[in-house]
Amino acid sequence: MNARFTWTSSHSLTTAVSLAVLLTMGCARSRVVQTDEVLVAEGDARKAALKADAMITGRAMIERVLRSEGDDRTIDVLIISGGGDFGAFGAAFLRGWSEIEGDGAMPLFDGVTGVSTGALIAPFAFLGTKADLLECENLYRNPKSDWVRTRGPLFFMPDNESFAEVPGLERELRSSVSKERIERIAAQGEQGRALFVNTTDLDQGCVHPFELTTAAKLACKTGDYERVYKILLASAGIPGAFPPREIDGTLYADGGITSNILYGGLVKREQTAMYRFNQLMPDEPKLKMRYWVLLNNQARTLPHTTQPTWPDVIARSIDISIRASTLTSLRHLYSFAEVLSLHGDGEVEVRWIGIPNEWRAPVEGIFEKETMNNLADLGYTMGKDPSVWNSEAP
Repeated sequence: MNARFTWTSSHSLTTAVSLAVLLTMGCARSRVVQTDEVLVAEGDARKAALKADAMITGRAMIERVLRSEGDDRTIDVLIISGGGDFGAFGAAFLRGWSEIEGDGAMPLFDGVTGVSTGALIAPFAFLGTKADLLECENLYRNPKSDWVRTRGPLFFMPDNESFAEVPGLERELRSSVSKERIERIAAQGEQGRALFVNTTDLDQGCVHPFELTTAAKLACKTGDYERVYKILLASAGIPGAFPPREIDGTLYADGGITSNILYGGLVKREQTAMYRFNQLMPDEPKLKMRYWVLLNNQARTLPHTTQPTWPDVIARSIDISIRASTLTSLRHLYSFAEVLSLHGDGEVEVRWIGIPNEWRAPVEGIFEKETMNNLADLGYTMGKDPSVWNSEAP
């Protein structure tokens, strides 16, 4: 559900992954090996398709704004990060936020993005009803023993696609993100709202966001809902630990590898909804953008006595790397917002919240119910307090 599962789990898991990598050298591949020329052509076509889809999504968002009443033309975007079992914090935070009325109330988001565990939360946040948010929170409050299960005593063998499988997580995902919810997601897409989840394209070695309302519409049309589940599971597919997912002939894994928060960092100024709106409607009041960033982790890398062994050094280094890249992305979002404001494209605000740095897990380990409920209690309490949002970059 995020790199945190691997990076903070026991050394035995880290060792197993490394051993599997070493043993893989020389093993036969089960997928057809493509030439560089074919892969480059496929990558170029995929990038062009993503750009075209982004333009369509942006245009739909502009049309949605134009249909709004009055001059309060604000686009609200919720950004949910990865964080593994710490997603209990974000799920409960959203339910607490939904109970605020008046000033500080949760808006109906025009766009929602999620990565890894954030991708599993995103569909519920996108739909946004109290019933949706409560079901999401209850999912995180009640982890099951079969959510993650190793593949027996030979789980580290290189013929396995991962050293663990997630039968319980898959079962509960299909139950919670039901066909009825997928149909509702598709319907909201028709209203100009957007739902993105990030994955990592392992073949091309790059970020690959999927627009889930588009996938939901296709599922409703064909009756095949499996592709939607594959996208969500791919975003949460911790490399080595959880199985990757093949979608449309390409192999995808955890979105946190390439970007732990998805905010449109590759978008140029001329491609933003604000700039395009001003070009189309120069005499209309300018748009206002509000980004709400929900971190399912602490912003600060917590102190830890690292042992001089390669498993501990690797685990600690990757944990620091993921955290640092997340903060860099958040700071870039603040800088991008400032650039848009200085250019006069409109008013842009960024707010973020994360688990307080002083918090400590009551129980060591991953997917521990006591820890997840402790985080859910904390998130719910903080969500009901409008003053908790940070307005300055970390």
